[in-house]
Amino acid sequence: MENEDIEYDSGSTEALMEEYDRKRRNRADDVIATQAVLCILIALLFIGGSFFRPQLTGEVFGRLKAISSDPAPAVPNPIDFILEYIDRL
Repeated sequence: MENEDIEYDSGSTEALMEEYDRKRRNRADDVIATQAVLCILIALLFIGGSFFRPQLTGEVFGRLKAISSDPAPAVPNPIDFILEYIDRL
């Protein structure tokens, strides 16, 4: 109980662990907020594009739909390439 009243030195292990825990707890919220902002910006780009360049926007949207509906990954996993290379050796 007495340990709670002790102020930690900024360079102490306890202070560093407290700062690490505080940053780790806030990380998920930052990721979610970033994804939400990116989705809103992409939606605004599609809406604006449909007014100014409807054909180009339709082609980009069609390509995006094709990529998202394809079960194969859009970007191949580099670890799989390394494993295949090692297997060939």
